[in-house]
Amino acid sequence: MRTLLYVLVFATSAMLVSAANMDPVYEWKYIDYVWESDARRQQAIDSGEYDFSRILPMDVDKAPDGRIFISTLGMHGVPASLVIVTDQMGPSGPLVKPYPDWSYFKTENCDSIQNVYRIAIDECERLWVLDTGFLEGERITCEPQLLAFDLKTDRLIERIKIPNHIARGSNGQTMLATPIVETIGQKCENTTVFMADPMGKGLVIWNGVRLFRLENPLFGPTPGAENITSGNFTVNWPDTGIVTMDLSPKIFPGEQSFLYFHALSSLDLYAASTEVLKRSTHGMAIKFLGSKNVLSSQAIGVAFSSEGTLFLGMTKESAIACWNKYRDLTSYNIEIVAQDSHSLEYVNGLKVIRVPHSRDEEVWALSNRFIAFQLGQLDANDYNFRVLKGSVKKLITGTSCELPRKTQNALESINRGEESVLIVTD
Repeated sequence: MRTLLYVLVFATSAMLVSAANMDPVYEWKYIDYVWESDARRQQAIDSGEYDFSRILPMDVDKAPDGRIFISTLGMHGVPASLVIVTDQMGPSGPLVKPYPDWSYFKTENCDSIQNVYRIAIDECERLWVLDTGFLEGERITCEPQLLAFDLKTDRLIERIKIPNHIARGSNGQTMLATPIVETIGQKCENTTVFMADPMGKGLVIWNGVRLFRLENPLFGPTPGAENITSGNFTVNWPDTGIVTMDLSPKIFPGEQSFLYFHALSSLDLYAASTEVLKRSTHGMAIKFLGSKNVLSSQAIGVAFSSEGTLFLGMTKESAIACWNKYRDLTSYNIEIVAQDSHSLEYVNGLKVIRVPHSRDEEVWALSNRFIAFQLGQLDANDYNFRVLKGSVKKLITGTSCELPRKTQNALESINRGEESVLIVTD
């Protein structure tokens, strides 16, 4: 079946959608760690190693064993850029501890983890960590690296150094930010990692054997989308490429998976077949599907459900919206399913996670007031960072984000083992 991407005109509903469909999991005024001792914590404060005002959570993911991972922007004052949320409570919220341990966070060691925007857990219980190789506001000191940890043992099982001629774009810049992992085979025999580079305006791909880089004008910003509004703040980011992307699921025999992507300084939405992207290293032309000026504001986090519902974190609307890829991308098929100017301000991280021992799925969201943080406007006495979750089924039931009935019938027929099925979308 061929999936077509039509024009999306995102319309905010006149009726405010409550965030009641999203349940709070964690809240923080600021981030603090589980330290070896109070004396060690004070030493870190006195030396500038720990400055809570400089710690910004960026992404969230949940391991099959229930552990919650958080990545944080790496800069001076941030002692660890990858952490696990603990059950211990501090005055500002749940305490976190470095993952896998403190020894992985040494700023002058290029094998250490420096700065992690986003993370990904794959189907084989591997945590993929994309490290930019440098601290925010600092010159590039180390090569970026892609790390994989076995979550069953917490051992490092893969380290791929990304050389500068691949990591840096034709403009000489780099900031590898988002890893998206595609696995094939029950034991993930074939693994591909797609890595977004918003500053170099490119896409770096590791196909399990080699690294290569793709650049295309569609990976970059577009005029007219420089201003990003969130809450009471607006900033001008005129030159930022892809940050947001995810893979569409394959639920029908022979169906292709598409990598959907969106540049931060853009209102466009595009997609390309992962098979074509992986073969592009051999010179194959890439056919992109997509539309210009299709979003009403920038989408920061995105994530697909197993039945093709794409969830989007919308900046200006302080909302989570959705669309099902088996429907035409029109304003009638896009809906806001959670909206709150306080708890959903700047949804930077989004994941769809399967509920253990169930076919149900949950949307997990991390909101972080990113723009207010950049402007130095966070109030340490208020809750600034949140992790929330909501049932996919409850969020989309009765909306146009559900799998179309004809498509659902076709899927049920395949599951019953019927040989001939006509797939028709609404």
